Amino acid sequence: MFNFFEEYQEILYNCEKPSRYTGGEFLSAEKDFDKSDVRFLLAFPDKYEIGISNFGHKILYHVINSKENFMADRVYAPENDFKDLLKANNKLLYGLDSKRSVKDFDLVAFGLQYELAYTTVLAMLEMSDIPVYSKDRTDDDPVIMAGGPCVFNPNPMIDFIDLFSIGDGEEVLIEVCNKYNELKGQSRDKILEELSKIEGIYCPKYSKTVTKRVAELKLENHPTTSPIPHFASVQDRAVIEIRRGCARLCRFCQSAHTNLPVRERDKEEVIKIAKEYVKNTGYDEYSLLSLSSNDHKDIEEILEKLNCDFKDKGVNVSLPSQRADKFSLKLANLAGEVKKATITLAPEAGSQRMRDIINKGLTQEQIVNAILASVKNGWSKIKLYFMIGLPNETMEDLKLMIELLEFINETCRQNGLKLPRITCSTSIFVPKPHTPFQWCAQNSLAETDKKIDFLKENSRHLKNIKINIHNKKLSQIEAFLTRGDKKLCDFIYKMYKKGGYLQSWDENVDFEDWANTAKSLGLDIEELATKQYKLDEELPWDFIDCKLPEDFLKNSYRKAMSI
Repeated sequence: MFNFFEEYQEILYNCEKPSRYTGGEFLSAEKDFDKSDVRFLLAFPDKYEIGISNFGHKILYHVINSKENFMADRVYAPENDFKDLLKANNKLLYGLDSKRSVKDFDLVAFGLQYELAYTTVLAMLEMSDIPVYSKDRTDDDPVIMAGGPCVFNPNPMIDFIDLFSIGDGEEVLIEVCNKYNELKGQSRDKILEELSKIEGIYCPKYSKTVTKRVAELKLENHPTTSPIPHFASVQDRAVIEIRRGCARLCRFCQSAHTNLPVRERDKEEVIKIAKEYVKNTGYDEYSLLSLSSNDHKDIEEILEKLNCDFKDKGVNVSLPSQRADKFSLKLANLAGEVKKATITLAPEAGSQRMRDIINKGLTQEQIVNAILASVKNGWSKIKLYFMIGLPNETMEDLKLMIELLEFINETCRQNGLKLPRITCSTSIFVPKPHTPFQWCAQNSLAETDKKIDFLKENSRHLKNIKINIHNKKLSQIEAFLTRGDKKLCDFIYKMYKKGGYLQSWDENVDFEDWANTAKSLGLDIEELATKQYKLDEELPWDFIDCKLPEDFLKNSYRKAMSI
């Protein structure tokens, strides 16, 4: 009889944080593998502490396991030490709940949240003794699927993935499981052909176009339990999705455009889920998840009612960044009743011109007033999200960003307030498919360097303000991959063969290797990242229908460029 801890004792003993690989977490499903009609494995190509926090995976794990005859298990990308130990001991990667090899499952679905995870997907297939190329798989191999934000341009992974789930996954994956259950025993090609007919499923072998899947926010599809990690994860809290989609439609934001239409959960349902989730898990913090949480029409009432129940129990709420134009001091106070943490706002750009170009819809007065009200009412920590390298940005726009920060400080002084500690989390613009800025060029590294140096030099005198800037080279690689065509499959494969793994972590990335590998294939990372597409040009991802009105993105782009 198979005994997991005997079989893997040496590997677990010799790796760091073995609890990443043992499973058995409180509230994990652990359904019977052998008694399930369909065995589905949710694979996350990043570390355990990242993957177990991912809300999309929590939803799918709950939805599939809620069906009596289906089971969902989980696997995360092991650290390099565990990966090497598996190979040295001739062991295969396995599902955490069942301890069964990945290869034994019927369907394996990778959640693609970030383009730099692509090589990790191939490495996880290798660790599972599954051919990395779809064309090389046989009837004995599982169907390999992928979903998540990256699949709105599946081209860079099109040679490796059998089926892409485009859009919301909670309903479509149940249909996939039902259809697979009907087709069991038939050939792999027949199964793929039939599954490709499901709305929202794209099969490179059989599909020509695909329309994204849209699901309603149903109470039964929202988890109120989820596996509690053995050690602190990235987001160690109960997550309640209150809204999906965002009507603000900032022109750089892929999530806003690909998650339309906006769907809002009823306030009583939000309260019910939150209470059950906290009770079941014992978390002392919950998060109300939305792209724009204070756009929910009943957000203040929801927090008032939850505070009545949670305040004396020490349960704190975490809110995503607030919209400054709808900033509510009452909402901020409700969120801070148990513990005053950090007020987070997202101006995105420092000048009014740039905020108009990106369709942010904020004024400087709204931004400053929101911060001033927060500081007056006891918040000492402020986090601001900015972006540099946006289309048509000039050095004058960056100068106005510094002047905005100076004005915030001066306004606080004039009101006799102690200056807050302000962290400016600054990302570098990456043009994303299915947005009005999908045609735009990213700044070159030289241009980005100039802007970073300007911000650092001109903010030195702001002692209470820290400007953190995302890695410029990682942003360039992201831009290179996110708008790539099918030719990038060869690049991904070659990077994987050269040992590319967990590339979303800076310490695992060799930028020179990325550049040289691209060059060996006749590709130039910077040239493709900085490419400006023409409006009448066919784009590699045009075969995906995101249910936006014809010319909507083009008209929005034209409007931005006219400002």
